[in-house]
Amino acid sequence: MTQPQPIHTTHIPGRVRVLTGAKPTADLHVGNYFGAIRPAIEASHDPAKEVILMCVDWHGLTDRAKILEPGKFSASLLATYLTMGFSLENNMVILQSEIPEIPEMAWYLSCVSAVGLLERAHAYKDALGSGKEPTVGLFNYPILMASDIVTFDAQVVPVGKDQSQHLEYASDMVKLFNNAVGRPVLFEPKAEIQPTPLLIGIDGERKMSKSYGNHVPLFAPKKEIEKKIKEIKTDSKGLDDPKDPESCAVFQIMKSFGSKEAIAYMEERLRQGTGYGYGHAKKDLIDEHERVFGSKRELYEHYLNSPRELAQVLAPSHQRARTIAATVRQRVRDALSLGIL
Repeated sequence: MTQPQPIHTTHIPGRVRVLTGAKPTADLHVGNYFGAIRPAIEASHDPAKEVILMCVDWHGLTDRAKILEPGKFSASLLATYLTMGFSLENNMVILQSEIPEIPEMAWYLSCVSAVGLLERAHAYKDALGSGKEPTVGLFNYPILMASDIVTFDAQVVPVGKDQSQHLEYASDMVKLFNNAVGRPVLFEPKAEIQPTPLLIGIDGERKMSKSYGNHVPLFAPKKEIEKKIKEIKTDSKGLDDPKDPESCAVFQIMKSFGSKEAIAYMEERLRQGTGYGYGHAKKDLIDEHERVFGSKRELYEHYLNSPRELAQVLAPSHQRARTIAATVRQRVRDALSLGIL
C-alpha cells in the first residue's frame, strides 16, 4: 500500500509553532494579564517556540449587541502585548481581520463539515439554552476558530478545558478535509491543555471581571488604581494578628503579577502579622502595580495614540503571517483544483 506523503509545512526546523488568540472585548485588567497576557508573553521568549499571537477581532462580532466593541478595543489589546514585552523576534502579533486567507479557509472547512457538528458546539447550545437568538456567526464560530489554526499550520494551541472542544473540532475538520481530497493537505493541530486560572476580584468573592466592577485595571491613572485596591474586601483580623495569605484577596492579586520578592515579602509579613495589617498589604500592592504596569503607562498610551506607528511595528508580523497563509491557501487550492487553469 502506498504511504501518504508528508505535508510540506511552513514550519521552522527546531521550533514549535504555537497559535494563541485574545478577543478584544473590553478594557484589560489584572485578571486578563494573569490568565492570558503573561503566558503568551512568556512563551514568546522561549527559543523552542514560534508564537503567533492573534487579536481575534472577527470572533468578537458574533454578539450582535456588542458588534462595535472589537474595533474599539483592538488597538488597546495589541498595545498591551507590546508594552508588556511580547517578543517580536521570531514571533508574530497580528490582527485577525488583516488576514483575508482566514475566511477563505473557513469556507473550505465549512464545505466538509456537517451541520450536526456545529449544532453540538457549546457556545451555540448555551445560547439556545439561555433563550438567546444566536447569529449565523455564532453558529459558524467553530469553523472560524479552526480556520485560524489551520491557516498558519499551527502545531500547538494552548486552551483551557472549557475550550478543548474547539480543538477537537479543528482536528475533526482537518481529517474531514484531508479525507475528502484524498491526501494530507492540512496540518492537524494538537491541544495543549492549560490550567484555567481564576483570579478573585476586589470583592473577594467572584472572578475578577469588568462586568462585575471588581477588577483592577492595568494602565488606568494611579489614583484610580489606588481607589480600586483600597476597596479590596478583607476580614476583620487586626494589625498584629497572623493572617492566611491563601484566603486574602490582596495577596492573591499580588501573586498574579508581582515579582517573586514582592510576593514572598507580603506572604511572610501576613503570616507573622506583627505590625503588618491589610492596609500595609494594600500599600505594597499599589507600589508593585505601579512598578509593573504604571511604569509602562506612558509607552502604552504612546502606542494607543499612534495607530500608524503601531501598524508599522506590526507590519513585519503581518507580512510573515500572510506569507504562511498564502502558502497554506495554495496547497488547499491545488488539492481542490481551484484557480486559473
